[in-house]
Amino acid sequence: MLANGDLSSLLFFGGFFVLSGWGTVLIDHKRKAALGQDWEAYARATSTLPFVAILAGRNHFRPAGIGWWRGAVGLLLYGALIAAHPYLFGVLPY
Repeated sequence: MLANGDLSSLLFFGGFFVLSGWGTVLIDHKRKAALGQDWEAYARATSTLPFVAILAGRNHFRPAGIGWWRGAVGLLLYGALIAAHPYLFGVLPY
């Protein structure tokens, strides 16, 4: 958004920014209405921002719960997106 600086980029990427913030709030309200007390217990043990519940002592980090393969798949997808960026978007990402 800052790199391009045009109105269409501002609207496109700004829409993602608004959706990422407001969307989580709306989902939380929807889940609270649907699940009631079960949602309250879940919300107390987790956080919207990554690792905040762990730092606050409401949860603990278990690497085995994530699995090594998820990190490997994420790195492969990231590499593929970087390699395909000029073909998909017409500009180099670096």
